[in-house]
Amino acid sequence: MQALVMFQNKKPVIAIDGTAGSGKGTLAKKIANVLNFDHLDSGLLYRILAYEFLKLNRNLKMLSDVNIDLNIFLDKKKIKIMNLRSEKITKISSEIAKLKFVRQKLVSLQRKFANFPPNGIGSVIDGRDITSVIIPNAEIKFYIDADVKIRAERRLTQLDLPIDSYNKILKELIQRDFQDKRRKISPLIQTTDSHFINTSKISESEVLIKAIDHIKRKQILFSDCI
Repeated sequence: MQALVMFQNKKPVIAIDGTAGSGKGTLAKKIANVLNFDHLDSGLLYRILAYEFLKLNRNLKMLSDVNIDLNIFLDKKKIKIMNLRSEKITKISSEIAKLKFVRQKLVSLQRKFANFPPNGIGSVIDGRDITSVIIPNAEIKFYIDADVKIRAERRLTQLDLPIDSYNKILKELIQRDFQDKRRKISPLIQTTDSHFINTSKISESEVLIKAIDHIKRKQILFSDCI
C-alpha cells in the first residue's frame, strides 16, 4: 500500500469519491465539461472486467490476463451494446472489486489516464478509492453522498424500474454501502482533505455550482478554465 501512496500525478486531477447513486458520476461529467478536462468513470473499468469475466465463464485465472484499452471509453456505441449497467454486471463488478489482483490491475490504468489524459489538459476521475488510493495527491478532492432512501429513488428513476422495485433497490444500496466501506482492500472513506457535498436535497445544477465554487476557492491550476 505504501507504493500506492507515493504516486504523484503529472497532470491536474479532480478526484471524486462517493456512495452509489449519490450523483458523483453526474458531477464528474459536468465538471469535466466546464473545465474541458477528460472524464474517467472508474466504475466502468470494473464493469468491463465483469463483462469479460462472464465471457470467460467466470474463470478468475484468465481474467488476470484481460487487458483494457482506455480508448473504449471513446466508443459510446460499443459501451451501450455491452450493457454494462445491467443488474448482472452490477453484482459481478461489486464482487470482483473485492479481489486484490483486480484492484491492483486497475490502479495502473487509472493512473495512466491521470498522467496522460487524451486532451492533455487534466482529468476528472470518480470512483470509491480515487482520493485515498489511486490519486492521493489530486489537486482537488470531493466526497459525495446522499440519504440512502433518496439514492434508491434516483436509481429507480435512472433504471426506469416499477415503483414496487423500490425496496429491492434500497436493500441493494444498503448492502453495497456496507461492502464498500468495510472491505479490507481500498475501502470507501472520506479523506480529511476531501470537500464534502450532500446531494440529498439539492439539484444537479446546484451540486455543480457548489463544486465549482470550491474549485475557485482553491485557486489551483484552474483559473483559466472557469
